[in-house]
Amino acid sequence: MEEKGFVGKHYLMKQAFGQEELHKREAVCTREDLPACMDTCPLEIDMRSVCAYVAKGDFTKAAGVIRTATPFLFLLSKNCGGACTKACILSKMGDGISLQALERACALYGGAGTINRFMLPKKKQKVAVIGDDLFALACCWELGKKGYEVFWYTVCITMEEALNGWGLTEEEKKLELRAFGGLRIERKTQEQLLKENLPGWAEGMDGVIVSPELLWTGILDGIIKVERREKAEQILAEARYAALMTDRQMQGVQIDQEKREKKEKSRLFVTLDGVEGSKTVTDIEHVTKEGAVEEAKRCIQCQCLECVKGCAYLQHYKRNPKAAIREIYNNMSIVMGNHMANGMINACDECGQCKAACPNGFDYPDVCKIAKHTMVETKKMPPSTHEFALLDQEFSNGEAFLAKAQPGYQKCRYLFFPGCQAAAVSPGTVEAAYKDLLHRLEGGVGLLLGCCGAISKWAAREDLLKASMEQFTKVWQKMGEPELICACPTCKQVFEEYTKVRTVGIWEVLLDLGVEKVTSKKVALHDACGARGNQKMQEDVRAFVKALGIEVAEVPFEGDLAPCCGYGGLVKYANKEVSIKKAKFAADRSAYPVLTYCMGCRDQFQRVGADSCHILELSYGVEPLPVPDLSARRANRLLLKQKLLKEIWNEDWEVDVMLPVVYQDGVKEQMEERMILESDVQEVLKAYEDSGEAVFDEESQCLVANYRMGNVTFWVRFTKNEKEYVVQGAYSHRMTVE
Repeated sequence: MEEKGFVGKHYLMKQAFGQEELHKREAVCTREDLPACMDTCPLEIDMRSVCAYVAKGDFTKAAGVIRTATPFLFLLSKNCGGACTKACILSKMGDGISLQALERACALYGGAGTINRFMLPKKKQKVAVIGDDLFALACCWELGKKGYEVFWYTVCITMEEALNGWGLTEEEKKLELRAFGGLRIERKTQEQLLKENLPGWAEGMDGVIVSPELLWTGILDGIIKVERREKAEQILAEARYAALMTDRQMQGVQIDQEKREKKEKSRLFVTLDGVEGSKTVTDIEHVTKEGAVEEAKRCIQCQCLECVKGCAYLQHYKRNPKAAIREIYNNMSIVMGNHMANGMINACDECGQCKAACPNGFDYPDVCKIAKHTMVETKKMPPSTHEFALLDQEFSNGEAFLAKAQPGYQKCRYLFFPGCQAAAVSPGTVEAAYKDLLHRLEGGVGLLLGCCGAISKWAAREDLLKASMEQFTKVWQKMGEPELICACPTCKQVFEEYTKVRTVGIWEVLLDLGVEKVTSKKVALHDACGARGNQKMQEDVRAFVKALGIEVAEVPFEGDLAPCCGYGGLVKYANKEVSIKKAKFAADRSAYPVLTYCMGCRDQFQRVGADSCHILELSYGVEPLPVPDLSARRANRLLLKQKLLKEIWNEDWEVDVMLPVVYQDGVKEQMEERMILESDVQEVLKAYEDSGEAVFDEESQCLVANYRMGNVTFWVRFTKNEKEYVVQGAYSHRMTVE
């Protein structure tokens, strides 16, 4: 890592990866590859945009798109070979879009193609074009619009003559040539075009182009070689190539004519899911405005959206992954100033759905993961982004932590790990599951209440993840290295990734022990992110659900393509708006109740109003609790620990005595939004009782006290009577009060 100094400050710099790797990663995404129609067209006319404009009735803009490639709209519509229509993906199940008809409509209804001569650049170089055909005329246009002074050596007395033989009327020829107005083209009419005159014509010129129709061989060195073509679109494409290469030569670029680049075939992936075949609704000869609009509406606007279809995150940011990783790369390269992509990076849940959906396996989450680690390492990650979640992990592995062997055992055959979310959201389910395992499994079943470390993993805090793994390993070793029974797919995934512990899902264990049918309802089963790529887990859960008597409905985006609930990656804390969108998107895939096998998912879905339940809640008949707020989640973990210690190990463990506090209406909702816990309020009020320090607010007639915990100073506005404190409001700042 390199450290550089700037005007009294030091900014740590680290490049996550270089441009070579960036380009390598970008190349995997085919989103910006050409659609089939454009890829097949020698001129690469953007017919996708043409269709979009014509569908809206905007023929002027549609014609403008074509004129960026060629001014010869009438000629092209009458003579194009129609390869684009044959290549159109709709031709697989009906008629391809009649793009020639749309070209004709643009020519008829798209208005003039004149060029504003005041907008043209004026270059000093001169170019000679020799020929009396369409190729030569097209070269004159290509070079003229670039600002060059063009000298056209031809036998044609008028420009119209170069358009003879292409089936155009005299009026159409005149209309085509409107695009030449304002160009610096001087016609040098000759009786014959003889090869021996070429040196004289080339004298004083900075570039020379000779039409392949003249069939001259062995001409002057440096003249771009082009192929003789017959089809109109191919001739125009050769003219463009010749003009482009000549332009590069005049700019001092070395041209190797023996290595003319071959165009790579587009890899654009387009599905026809939900698309019905249809027939063309117009023809080239008699195209009307109305007919052209209807034909254009048939276009499905080919593009690869596989990763976007099921991802509320990509939909929210309106990015394709290729553009997003470029933005992230630029964001990480900035040393000073605003890092505008921080929010986008931290809103990715790293679930891997987009990678599973991509035909080429584009790994966008990996880039976000690298970016997070780089930002943490270089101290560019705002501490507030993940602080609350990390403190919650500290709480789970601290005050709420419990590791006990089954009574009567020092070493256990099994160790039950329900996960911190289950203990926080549905403590009754954890209790029921553990007592059931104690009753039906032999060899001893230990219990471990805590966090697996996924929070620190998502926050890119390797130090805290390591500490969490070490804490777990000590417990596991002390209990005799038992098999770990996980009730959370993410916990199972984390332990498999970072330890050598044998893991098994509780759904597998219960299936082996025997499951009773509890209901016959139909549900939408949501596959957790922790099960992505784990076919066995997905099948085992479905077998468990079937054993419960439940019918699983088909839903869009299931299995490896299931969307994240919005908790993964700590999006819930880093970007609440995106988290809610994710939860709603995932929950709204079906009208059936949502059944989950991750308690975090169940909680997220209930928060957006969905009818959601966990498989263990159904199995054990536990009534889902109301959605717990942040304070209740912590209280649930402490009360579960207290209850299990008393009932199973006959140990008393007291929860801290709380000051008598009531909250005015709306205050708890305000605290939830600001991520302020009731325990934070308690600490402020205890500090007030110890010091007696508070400020009297004349306006609200309340006392205001503050107390700093960690990086944050909490403020509480309250009144006090003989029985209790009445909290009127709470807020916090990352500040120090002196």
